[in-house]
Amino acid sequence: MTPCPFVLAEDKAPDVSSSAPQTGVGSTAKVKNIIGEAKFQKKGQASWEILQNGMALNEGDSVRTAPESIVTLELFGSEKTAEVILKPESYFTLQTFSHDAAKKTENTLLSVQAGSILVKAQKLVGESKFEVKTPTSIVGIRGTTFEVQVQKS
Repeated sequence: MTPCPFVLAEDKAPDVSSSAPQTGVGSTAKVKNIIGEAKFQKKGQASWEILQNGMALNEGDSVRTAPESIVTLELFGSEKTAEVILKPESYFTLQTFSHDAAKKTENTLLSVQAGSILVKAQKLVGESKFEVKTPTSIVGIRGTTFEVQVQKS
């Protein structure tokens, strides 16, 4: 793996394995705004590329922000499900990110390996799931604004 030039808590490939069933259709995260510098890694790729406004990210993709940098993403399944703001020196993966249009359900699992993210999630319907995983916990939400921070050890 080619290391990302931003040095964060650890410089290793993210764990993008998921035990959740993959019955849904892939959802999309659109890069809404970038302040400073950020990089992304497509699922299954070793290289990190420069993240740009308007780009689409999918299940399994990862994002890292540089010091003093912020990235705003809009998550879309059947419709807009959340806005995610990655703060400086953050590293996260869209671990599970799909929807089932027929059942009108969303299945989202964001894995935060380092740094801090602010999530503004829409109210979930039916059996939809929106979860945020850190190295020490997993939080499920039904629609709210919250921040998750992973401390460097």
